[in-house]
Amino acid sequence: MSQMPHDARRYAWVLLAAFPLVALGEEAAAPAPAAEPGSKYVALNVQGCADKCPSFEIQVFDTGRMIFKPNNQYNSSNAPVRKNGMRNVYNRIAKYLESSGALNAPSDCTNRRDGAATATVESAQGADVKKASWSAGCANQAERAKSIAKVFVNQTGMWRNINSDSRYWEKHWETWEYPTTTAAK
Repeated sequence: MSQMPHDARRYAWVLLAAFPLVALGEEAAAPAPAAEPGSKYVALNVQGCADKCPSFEIQVFDTGRMIFKPNNQYNSSNAPVRKNGMRNVYNRIAKYLESSGALNAPSDCTNRRDGAATATVESAQGADVKKASWSAGCANQAERAKSIAKVFVNQTGMWRNINSDSRYWEKHWETWEYPTTTAAK
């Protein structure tokens, strides 16, 4: 009888050793989407900058689950970051998006600056999905784009995964102002 548990342990180790290979093969074939149909979540997708600055996604679910996905090499994290226990963060961001009008379609871009980031914000309440994109390169949208990004990044604490130097975040999002141009005389 003492031999039986020993044999079972050996087979268990074989199964455990093989499991990661099976899991990796399945992930490569069909990665699971972060949000399932009918989920309640708020999301931010920052992209653009002519691929010269961090591009990333942040999703916060009403269950308290949060996912940060870096989309290029300019982020300090190279792999997705997941957190739990962020239900209050979801509530604060969802309230901000509704009260600020961030989910309303922006007006047409004025005075476009090329190579600037775009912040696309999304809110899903089951089948009801609202989405709007705001460009930091448009004089009339820049402030809203910065505000949306600041709310998501500061509330989730993901600035370290975007750039480990806090001065970067301050320089490019907190204090950056749209350059003013003077008319030629």
